[in-house]
Amino acid sequence: MSSHLSSAITQEQWERVVQLCQGSPKEAKKWTTRHGLFEGIKDANVLPIHEALVAGAPYPIIEALVNAYPDCVFCKESSYQRLPLHCACRKNALPDVVDLLLRKYADGALTPDSLGRLPLHYALSNGANPNIINCILRHRPNSARGFDKRGWTPLHVACGVGADISVIKSIIDCYPEAVLMRTNKGSTAKQCLSLTNAANKSDVKQMLQDIYTEVEKNYRPAQEIKSERVLC
Repeated sequence: MSSHLSSAITQEQWERVVQLCQGSPKEAKKWTTRHGLFEGIKDANVLPIHEALVAGAPYPIIEALVNAYPDCVFCKESSYQRLPLHCACRKNALPDVVDLLLRKYADGALTPDSLGRLPLHYALSNGANPNIINCILRHRPNSARGFDKRGWTPLHVACGVGADISVIKSIIDCYPEAVLMRTNKGSTAKQCLSLTNAANKSDVKQMLQDIYTEVEKNYRPAQEIKSERVLC
């Protein structure tokens, strides 16, 4: 059964949502089954914060929900095991919303969903504001090292969707070796550029090639380094 808070979110009655969060904070802890919340096909058990983020609720609503139930930032919905941060990045939430969630649970940026995707994967695939990408990387630079179950790193995604060259550079700054990584089907980030007709394609391609050449010279697999340490 839908809670009063869930119903208010579904109807986008934002003033009512804030009132309920302040007057009945326990409502923010109630789980609800939502039909077809993701892609319109899978049912999911969710908290009000998941619903609000999927609905694109403004910052004051997300702040009210977090204040009412601070632990909500650690909670995963049931269908794809997504945190609120995943939901925010999938819906291209405003930078201040993403920053709030990261300040409350920065390691959420390193948490994969059931598809192996990090929030950064979703932010990139949905054409997020560069400020959001930089916010995620600032809180957890290692999120640039993540890869999903298809072997796609954030750099693969960024190149595949034609992200701004500044975004691609930010990812590479955090993880230069990403230019060498291949997806499960063998594609490098440079090869993923074939998926887009972005105006900056030639510039990105040249940058990737330059970095690839430099990184390849110095790259040493972790296993090789580990073997040397054992021998020593």
